[in-house]
Amino acid sequence: MPARQPGETLIRVKRVGVCGTDLHIFTGNQPFLEYPRVMGHEFSGIVEASDEGSGLVAGDVVYVMPYISCGTCIACSKGKTNCCTRIQVLGVHCDGAFTEYLSVAHQFIHKADGVSLDQAAMIEFLSIGAHAVR
Repeated sequence: MPARQPGETLIRVKRVGVCGTDLHIFTGNQPFLEYPRVMGHEFSGIVEASDEGSGLVAGDVVYVMPYISCGTCIACSKGKTNCCTRIQVLGVHCDGAFTEYLSVAHQFIHKADGVSLDQAAMIEFLSIGAHAVR
């Protein structure tokens, strides 16, 4: 089990999608990472432990936006976190959700109230499509 650092929430991973990125990683055709790597960035889970005041409590169903931005570079300071100069994508630049537990910084975790674990695992890729259409 990973050690939870201050500012992080420990999630028990329950559902993980397999995406084209994962297939590229599996076949050795992903240039943006170093092997070995634990894949998986489209996932949902249940909070196991979190800091008091994080807004997350044990038992919450959650999904994670897997694009871990630094919050301090020029892109982040302008609200363009997708252009972060130090971005870390779970399952690509750092280990992802093809594991039983994952510890993630609070600000990238969202409650999935009113949806199933299956549905919550699809939020990340559906939001990309919705953003593209918008």
